[in-house]
Amino acid sequence: MLRKRMLTLRMGHLLRGDARLARGAGETQSPGNPSRQKRRRINVPDMDLSRINLNLLSVLYQLLEARSVSRAAQALNLTQPAVSRSLAQLRELFGDPLLVRTGNQMQLTAHGEELKRQLPPVLQQLEAFFTPGQFSRESFQGRFNIAITDYIGEHILPSLVGELTQEIPGLRLHFHLWEPGMITDLREGRLDMAACVLDQVPDDIHGRQVGSDDWACLMRNGHPLQHQPLDLSAYTQADHITISGGGDKNRLVDEALTELDLRRRIRVSIPFIEAALAFTAHSDALLTLPAHMAASLAPSLNLVIKPLPLTLTPVQYYLLWHRRTQHDPAHRFLRERLFRVLESSPFSH
Repeated sequence: MLRKRMLTLRMGHLLRGDARLARGAGETQSPGNPSRQKRRRINVPDMDLSRINLNLLSVLYQLLEARSVSRAAQALNLTQPAVSRSLAQLRELFGDPLLVRTGNQMQLTAHGEELKRQLPPVLQQLEAFFTPGQFSRESFQGRFNIAITDYIGEHILPSLVGELTQEIPGLRLHFHLWEPGMITDLREGRLDMAACVLDQVPDDIHGRQVGSDDWACLMRNGHPLQHQPLDLSAYTQADHITISGGGDKNRLVDEALTELDLRRRIRVSIPFIEAALAFTAHSDALLTLPAHMAASLAPSLNLVIKPLPLTLTPVQYYLLWHRRTQHDPAHRFLRERLFRVLESSPFSH
């Protein structure tokens, strides 16, 4: 049933008293070809629709179904006089009695019968128009482009992706390796959302903070620096491995060193975190990572974790999307699921 809304209807000719217009019969034969039809243009401002509100549609529906003022009033939880007043308005608007008494019963006029046939789909369309969209797992068909880090893809998302592909048969997920320049892709619609490291969320982007973290330094087991404090001098004199993909994991370190008029010696740069860890396990180079990543990944390669001898701004983790998708039901469903797993995964802490 259509929700009761006191809204003035100004949307074409659906409720015009002229049944020809309601059927779209405002079409004239093209003189050159009788089989072709040309739709007559309607000047909407000239149509007197200002007195029509959507409450009358729900009353009309019940009257046409019940063929009784009293039964319609009962169905609408209104008084009988209120429904009688609405019926009088409807008769005036349509220029037709709509219901007439025949003996002890009320019968629909020909125009009433026609409206009874036309009204249900009109009500359904209007309800869909005014009702926020609902996400249906069974009927959804669509694709999402999501930027993530390789760490998130390998350690946080596998179970969620498995669940989603089972729950939503028509869902397609395309993942991309996050880079800071992809903010433009969010703005221009090439990306739907991103789970990433970011200093500050732009004003036109919605961002939900997943967490924050400090920094740590990894080295191989048996490294010459393993059994001594890692000070700033030893840190800058050592070789370093950096991760170039999946976001900015280097800038904060290098900016802090620059302020001290220091630099680190980067010997290897690679986009993939697992490869960087493997390289660290087989060399004397150091790898600087957010502390929770270091704690999660170090045991698998028997790496040693050392506190970073620098004071850095904590790294900030966000789930990002553009404001134009803020109220999209499918987008909202997916980002809520993604946020929950990002926030709760043991690899996130």
